[in-house]
Amino acid sequence: MDDKEIARIEAIINSMTSHERDHHEVINGSRRKRIARGSGTSVQEVNHLLRQYSQMRKMFKQMGKPNFARRLAGMKLPGM
Repeated sequence: MDDKEIARIEAIINSMTSHERDHHEVINGSRRKRIARGSGTSVQEVNHLLRQYSQMRKMFKQMGKPNFARRLAGMKLPGM
């Protein structure tokens, strides 16, 4: 990530209301348009950020499950 990308992500997040930041599932099409206009980005970039957030959230939930460590131990990581 470079400084430009971080600034863009920060602009998108700052264009959201506090309720939208806390509850990403309420962001519908018109809210996405408003966020994109407010941050100077496109709707696609807002969608991409929300998709990344959902994936990270899902991954962190998986990490909290007890059998995650066993699954991770069974994986062969490159270079190891």
